[in-house]
Amino acid sequence: MDQDLSYNSRQRVQRTIRHESTDRIPKGELCIADALICRELNCANVGFDEKLFFVNQIGLDIITIPPVFQFGKEKLPSPGDSRWPDIEKWCENTSLFTFAIIDGALETGMRIHGWSEFFKLIKKSPSTLLSFIDEVEKLNISMFREVAQKGVDGIILADDVAYAKGLLINPKILRENFFPSLSRQVEEIERLGLFAFYHSDGNYQEIIPDLIDVHFQGIQCIEQRSDMDMAKLQEEYGDRICLWGSIDIEDTLKARNPDNLKIISDSLSRLPRQKGLILGTNCGLYEVTDIAGLTAIYRSLY
Repeated sequence: MDQDLSYNSRQRVQRTIRHESTDRIPKGELCIADALICRELNCANVGFDEKLFFVNQIGLDIITIPPVFQFGKEKLPSPGDSRWPDIEKWCENTSLFTFAIIDGALETGMRIHGWSEFFKLIKKSPSTLLSFIDEVEKLNISMFREVAQKGVDGIILADDVAYAKGLLINPKILRENFFPSLSRQVEEIERLGLFAFYHSDGNYQEIIPDLIDVHFQGIQCIEQRSDMDMAKLQEEYGDRICLWGSIDIEDTLKARNPDNLKIISDSLSRLPRQKGLILGTNCGLYEVTDIAGLTAIYRSLY
């Protein structure tokens, strides 16, 4: 297809993940807080219509949907306990690319047991850890199948394995315990005809080759402040995996100044779009996000 053709959002993101030519770089956010939408639209409640209006207003190509669990997040849910607000509307009534966000075993373990207790478990009881990882894998696969039937385009597996200076956990432990399960989960995602992405905050450069080997097609969160340089990562990995992110929260504040906006825009414009690039903030949109600054960054590129 001619690269000058215009694509809808779903097509644009699909082609970007496949490293095919597109009309422009797609934009997406990991999450959007309802409180932010209420502030920006001056509304009391946020439903599908309000969120869609906001997403279109800032020009996003992606919507992400996390599960809501019947019994909260304090214990491991059973298959079927999750619901997905408005997921059919997003999939059927819009041309947005739809991701379901599902926590991996590390994120789930830290949420249920607490950070320190789960890390003690990792060190002291490998057999209990592997049993827990297996339970999370079964739960996740059941959710993959559920959202695939509802029409989503992809899955983001979220595991915050890093902080600003590097990994939170020994990569050997990740490779021996967590990655085999992730590989099986990605295999199921691919079998369902969906795209598989991985999310972590911080500097996780050390395991990007592992994520490629697991067959993730994209990674979300490229934090400049954590020494995750988008241009360098594109040069090294851009032909093998899609990179999503690069805009730090500080950039949205700086962009209010025209000189700073030009610096940010010029830097982003130099990134080659053919190397699987999706723009967005790294952490998602919250009340602290300067939407005017973010919108200025987005609009400066087109």
